[in-house]
Amino acid sequence: MAGEIKLRDLLPDDCPTVQDLIDNNVPINEVPAGSGLYNTKVCRTPFSYNTPPGAEKFANEGAFIVFGQVPPAGFASGYGRQGIPADSIDLVVGRHSSDNNGKGPTENSLVDNNFGTDAARIYISRLTDIDAAFGLAMDPGDFGPEGPAGRSAIGIKADGIRIIGREGVKIVTGRMNGGNFGSNGELNSLGGTIQPVAPKIDLIAGNSYRGAQGVARGENTRDSLRELHVLIEELWSIVFNIAWTQLKFNTVLGAASATIGRLSPVATLSPDTCLDLLQSLNSLYQTRTSATVWRQNYLTPGHETYIVSRNVRTN
Repeated sequence: MAGEIKLRDLLPDDCPTVQDLIDNNVPINEVPAGSGLYNTKVCRTPFSYNTPPGAEKFANEGAFIVFGQVPPAGFASGYGRQGIPADSIDLVVGRHSSDNNGKGPTENSLVDNNFGTDAARIYISRLTDIDAAFGLAMDPGDFGPEGPAGRSAIGIKADGIRIIGREGVKIVTGRMNGGNFGSNGELNSLGGTIQPVAPKIDLIAGNSYRGAQGVARGENTRDSLRELHVLIEELWSIVFNIAWTQLKFNTVLGAASATIGRLSPVATLSPDTCLDLLQSLNSLYQTRTSATVWRQNYLTPGHETYIVSRNVRTN
């Protein structure tokens, strides 16, 4: 099974598992030290985090809280390398966990931050190039090739992220309402004007802007399709009226051609022509019924397949 977790693959070679002890007939009368059972301490490969000189660290059992001048990578990364205040709080677990085929850092190694190989983190910074730090795809038309540079930011990364709000979740961009911020309103973290007034929200699957498009707004999409349905109805009426008129004309013409046919067999109207028109009229009725059902299914509030989401809204 792909992604199956095997304990032996996660432990150093000199860390026996409980199963190893059982297999070697070692008597077990209590939770073995270093086994990790019942959330006791786990036998781990010893390594050290290269704590930046301008930061402090709290660490326990592979979980770290580092705060101060915390760069996204080594000491030569981030705005702190230039001596610019870039106060940060870095919450990280599983440093370099994906290194060495998932076995983590090598024994007694010294490691820096690595936003690619560390297991999970929340990175809060006063000043950072957040998209570049996390290796995110960027739209050059918005910010240039480096993305939104030199701003306060929060980055969250893990194998899976869930945001749960029991009574709702909002993702909002732009200035806050209210507050006493002067004539220019709320400013960004550098004291600059927030531009644009309504910054975009990008939902980018696969970390690529290829094929990225604006999201259709539900009510507007519904209304446009309703108008399209009206146009289709008008076209249906035109075609139906033409077919009905042609059928009546052919009926009269057929009667006349029958009379003429007795005099001249060349000038006759085939009965199949009227039958074809009747079949066309029947098809038009079926098409109209299908269009009515389509409108009911997709453009009517309350229907199961209504195209406007009842729970997710966007502007």
